[in-house]
Amino acid sequence: MKTTLHRLCAAAFVMAAGLALTGCWEEKKGDAAAPQANAQTTCPVMGGKIDKRFFADYEGKRIYFCCDGCPETFRKDPAAYVKKLEDAGVVLDKTPRKGG
Repeated sequence: MKTTLHRLCAAAFVMAAGLALTGCWEEKKGDAAAPQANAQTTCPVMGGKIDKRFFADYEGKRIYFCCDGCPETFRKDPAAYVKKLEDAGVVLDKTPRKGG
């Protein structure tokens, strides 16, 4: 009985130590200074949630907006808005090819 209790306690200790140690190691993914690449979720003009019905294509990239008024504002200075998104780590969709 005493031996069984010791074995159970030892097993519980080993399991608890194993669980505690697994949280101590972080997986390193790339350079810590590099921005995380993300899909576009916010409008570069107004900052609202994008609606994929509203978009503009610029230099092979598709940029989405929150409403139908934002593409017009975007077209006044598209490079600045694209830079803003890319600086935030956003990976923009490519413009779909026509006919294929």
